[in-house]
Amino acid sequence: MITARVLSLEQLEEIAGAECLAAMLSEFSCPLNKRVEEFIRENAIQSERLGSTVTYLALSAKDEILGFFTLVLKPFTVAEAGLSSRNRNLIKRFSELDEDRKTYTAALYLIAHLGKNFALDEARRISGSELLGLAFDVLRKARKLVGGKLVLIDRESDQPKLLDFYQANGFKSWNRRFSKKDAIEYDQMLCVLKDEPTPGEPLS
Repeated sequence: MITARVLSLEQLEEIAGAECLAAMLSEFSCPLNKRVEEFIRENAIQSERLGSTVTYLALSAKDEILGFFTLVLKPFTVAEAGLSSRNRNLIKRFSELDEDRKTYTAALYLIAHLGKNFALDEARRISGSELLGLAFDVLRKARKLVGGKLVLIDRESDQPKLLDFYQANGFKSWNRRFSKKDAIEYDQMLCVLKDEPTPGEPLS
């Protein structure tokens, strides 16, 4: 198990300075997902300054970037029609029903990006489950301040290994959506945020 401390981009920029932060991010490597690599290298700082997202870095004792995750608080609206009984019972626990529109709306946490740094040799890399656990630690702190229990991840549908990974960490497939911007079909996966410091719990 890798020991890591977690700092937001804003916190690290205050400590190290903008130039040092940019240099650290430029060395991040994620060959399995180039969109994740491109985001942390080129877009994460600007997105944080705009207030669109908050990105957290997992740092080693030597201040190496082990990985990162990007969080967003967003509304989630789904039509009541067509929901399975299991999904309807789930969403009712965490949302409000609009009687006129027949839709449920909940505030949830989106883990928009999650990536570990392959620039480090294998012995020094954090595991995906450890990195996800750090993201849940941050979300538990947020929940105490603003509430919220549902966590969403958009998984690329053509990545079966990611399906196995997220299912092993408590996520369940909810819905599929197609992004015209990315030209990618996503499997929207949900989990319920647990109180104790472990990754998500299965939906019930």
